[in-house]
Amino acid sequence: MTLLSLIITHYQNRLGTECGHKVDKKRTITREEFTGFLRDALNNLYDPVHLRQNPLAGLFGVADRFDAASAIRNILIDAVNALKPGDDESAQSRAWRIYDALSFCYVQQLNQEMAADQLGISARQLRRELRAAFEVLSDQLYEQLGLSARFDGSVAVPQPRETTSALTEELAWLRNTSPEEPTDLRQALPALLEMVRPLAEPRGVGLEMHLADDLARLAAHAVVVDQILLSLLSAALSQVCCKRVSVSVESLRWGVEIEVRSVRSCADAQVLPDESISNLDTAYQLVDLCGGRLRVDEDDASFVTVLTIPAVGQVPVLMIDDNADTLQMLQRYTTNTRYHLTGVRDPAQVFDVAEKLAPQIIVLDVMMPQEDGWKVLARLRQHPTTLDIPVVVCTVLAQETLALSLGASSFIRKPLTRQTFLAALDRQVALMETESR
Repeated sequence: MTLLSLIITHYQNRLGTECGHKVDKKRTITREEFTGFLRDALNNLYDPVHLRQNPLAGLFGVADRFDAASAIRNILIDAVNALKPGDDESAQSRAWRIYDALSFCYVQQLNQEMAADQLGISARQLRRELRAAFEVLSDQLYEQLGLSARFDGSVAVPQPRETTSALTEELAWLRNTSPEEPTDLRQALPALLEMVRPLAEPRGVGLEMHLADDLARLAAHAVVVDQILLSLLSAALSQVCCKRVSVSVESLRWGVEIEVRSVRSCADAQVLPDESISNLDTAYQLVDLCGGRLRVDEDDASFVTVLTIPAVGQVPVLMIDDNADTLQMLQRYTTNTRYHLTGVRDPAQVFDVAEKLAPQIIVLDVMMPQEDGWKVLARLRQHPTTLDIPVVVCTVLAQETLALSLGASSFIRKPLTRQTFLAALDRQVALMETESR
């Protein structure tokens, strides 16, 4: 069995092999469709909502799991890493070109200009290398999944679960509006523990709460945070031999971590009830919509869920734009989100403000009367204060290729919607978090 086979088998065994999609027996997946699903997943590798609805979830056997998105992501990253050549392989070999192209463009999410620069080749050559590398990865996954042997090259294709789509549509407003008030866990958590006490007391289960002193408020709607925590507490209380449930909360760099731990009094085999599995599935989807993360761990002694939610204003963003109305609009867009936006209308002030603010992201307009934005971008890429800060170019001009070639990390066109603007910032945060692991 190859390493790639072991990777897929590991995830299917650990996460379950039942496909949570309805299957139309008359609908089959061709090799070309599988390639399309794979390409879509790789292009959206850090978009959990998108990944959950990709048919690869069913083919990998993880669609019915509450952590389907992270499972797909881990399978694909491990599949790319499985292609990494040994140290004795020549750095100029085809094997290294295949691995580097996939790693830079998909796992590390470098744009093609940056990836080409890392490899010392032209962007056109990179595209050729990437097409070849993608075919190698697709071939191996297709073979390891056994799809080539089924139905003469076809296999029943899973359709998206109705419950997932319905919940996504029902809560679409989360992506389009800011919470009127940030969530204060010091107020919310005691009320939630009182709410679940009637579930705990008849079983003799104790409830504990530990809150750090320096807790920031959460950049998420209180009703959504309440539902996520109720789902996690219900799952913790459903454990056999549960004697104590503790909730611990502490601040992180850009968010707040909430650990819900069910401590067991015996080592009996634990099987989550269907209701708890459904609750965790819903919790994962809600966490995805809030831009957070959820992890589930368990052993003989405990069942643990670890939730991370972005905190209000903990990611400083510097916006360079001469238009006061635009700056005011973007201030509204980032109200009560994880981002604290500071606007600068005069490019001459940029470096003084950057030194005081220490922004994690810079957003730059191009069409400014005081100074050409392209020249400002060049200065940002050379100045020691801003050299390593990702720059998102934001303009009405259709100049993405030029922006990326001059060192921008991303590009978005005006006019902006709230969802487009926050998604561009979220992508930069996701990349920073990936690089820091």
